[in-house]
Amino acid sequence: MGRAGVRRQPRRPGLGGHRLRRRPTAARLHRRGGHRPRDRDAAAARRDQRARGVRPGDGTGDLRGRDGTARRGRGRPPGALRAAQRPAGGRGGPAVSQEAVVVGSGAAGSAAAWELARQGWDVTVLERGRNLRPGLGKRSSGRLGTEYGSDEVKGYRGFGFPDGDLEPYTTRTQAEAASGIARSAQGALGQLGAAVGGTSLHYNAKTPRFWKQDFSLLSDRGPIDGAQVADWPIGYDDLAPYYDLVERQVGVQGDRAAMPARTLEQSPRRRDFPMPPNPTGYAAGLLAQGARLVGMEPYPYPAAVNSEPRKGRPACNSCGMCSGFGCPINARGDALVSFLNPAMRTGRVRVVERAFVDRVETTRNGRRARAVRYRDVRGKVHRIPASTVVLAGSPINTARLLLMSANRAHPTGLGNRSDQVGRNMMFHNFTIAAAFFPFTVHPLRAQSTTLQIDDLVGPFTGPEVSALGVPYLSGGIIQLGSGGPPINGAQLMAGFAGYGAAHKAAMRVGPHAGVAGSQLVHQDLPQAENRVDLDPDVTDFLGNPAARITYSPHRHEQAAATYLGAQMLAAHQATPESIAAIVLPFPLINQGITYTAHLAGTARMGEDPRTSVCASSGRLHDVDNVFVADASTFPTFPGFNPTLTIMANSIRIARGIADGSVV
Repeated sequence: MGRAGVRRQPRRPGLGGHRLRRRPTAARLHRRGGHRPRDRDAAAARRDQRARGVRPGDGTGDLRGRDGTARRGRGRPPGALRAAQRPAGGRGGPAVSQEAVVVGSGAAGSAAAWELARQGWDVTVLERGRNLRPGLGKRSSGRLGTEYGSDEVKGYRGFGFPDGDLEPYTTRTQAEAASGIARSAQGALGQLGAAVGGTSLHYNAKTPRFWKQDFSLLSDRGPIDGAQVADWPIGYDDLAPYYDLVERQVGVQGDRAAMPARTLEQSPRRRDFPMPPNPTGYAAGLLAQGARLVGMEPYPYPAAVNSEPRKGRPACNSCGMCSGFGCPINARGDALVSFLNPAMRTGRVRVVERAFVDRVETTRNGRRARAVRYRDVRGKVHRIPASTVVLAGSPINTARLLLMSANRAHPTGLGNRSDQVGRNMMFHNFTIAAAFFPFTVHPLRAQSTTLQIDDLVGPFTGPEVSALGVPYLSGGIIQLGSGGPPINGAQLMAGFAGYGAAHKAAMRVGPHAGVAGSQLVHQDLPQAENRVDLDPDVTDFLGNPAARITYSPHRHEQAAATYLGAQMLAAHQATPESIAAIVLPFPLINQGITYTAHLAGTARMGEDPRTSVCASSGRLHDVDNVFVADASTFPTFPGFNPTLTIMANSIRIARGIADGSVV
């Protein structure tokens, strides 16, 4: 304990240090990649280097002798460095070694590293954040530790998030950009995580599947003026086996028998969920009564949360500190516990934390990447030779890296010959509603969200919709739960204006204890002018240009908030025993970019290089061995939580890389 009784965080052990004594080659890799092994391991590594003719201090992590030939170090998995084993471009393509550099360790990066390791590849994962899970990758440590706790104040102080002063984003609206305004805000950006495991560490673990209709928006519904609506180059059936795989690996709870018929028609399942659902939270159950009275069909929310002990992790204890907080007992199936930790335990995957990647270097003709460059926190430059590069740092950071990697062969950035990198940036807008009760709804005695409603997914057409100025409206799922922990609940209560008996009754219960909340996830249509580029003036602490986000919602999003928000309010007003109900349009619509949890776009996939950045395989049209595996590839952004689809698509892309089937 520190002074004044404040508990101090434990010191973080180096990642993978437990394996280094047995694996001198890995010791050298860790030593040059940012993780300093213990002195005895470092000495063993130096002896191994001298014996094998490797130059110490080269900083590359490349296993080569003085003659430049690839060598397999002692202790590495058999066959891990077989050169020229698989062609990168299918039959007849150039031969590459089975090694990859993955940039980012979140949902996409960890899933890709896991799949590549399963296929026999050696993977280096570069992550700008630090490790918050002691014991990560240790084969003999048993359960992972965690530096997270049920501490709302700690979360609001930005634990696990980037520092907005050291790593700023800048933002502006489309109108400001047209007026020549360089930026209107600068600092941190919402809920984008910066830690080993990425934003998945504090996601709410809601894992619905996208629907069949979401992959053919343009074909099924047609264009909308001002939006770059497009079909995906893949369909639901292409992702279905990977949905199954991810649900088993992360551990998803749910109840197929309770799902509405239309949901099962649009997202068919070959098997039931790996686990049954947790009990319905009291607050969600109250709101479900009102929803049923207006004809809606609530059902248990699919969630990557253990309802029973699974794979060495405990069952959820229903603490309620879910969305925006790391799980203090590792019951939640985030990317780190589900993919990265088991991948590291194979010995094929290493993680370099606090690695700030600023360039993918290419050959002189620009057709292939040859190295990934990063800086450590002291600004020292490191380079890792790369036969395959997988970008998975989130749509904003992936676009930023592609643009920062401009060179003579790619003067406007990698993959950007068609000026598409950074464009079609999409956020999920949310409409928030709440009902207030004169008694406690026990917000911290269940998962924060336990029920889902699909009745407002859409599409919606007709005179009412046409009157809003759009040919159709795409909605999204509704999440039913509590108002959250005290600070969050009190913020909802602030929207409960007025005086009188109802207000007094709510205040007697407390500023959060009587609040039950819901939110609707809106589809955000892609727009060419909603984009990420490099700020011309603002830099991060290493001198690299900050990512600048230009964003304004399409009138479709504003119309959807009006049309669907009224239906949410009606459901809450119908809830028995509620004393008041409110609906709030999400701040993203009215006040600029103030909060983000779901991002997509900026490097959309498609078969036409003139309108897309990468192929359906994730490979850049312009560079043969660079792949994008995160939500940057999404051509559109349906109104569903995206993490399950991000993981499934990333594994699909990684498998194509490994088996040589990429096109």
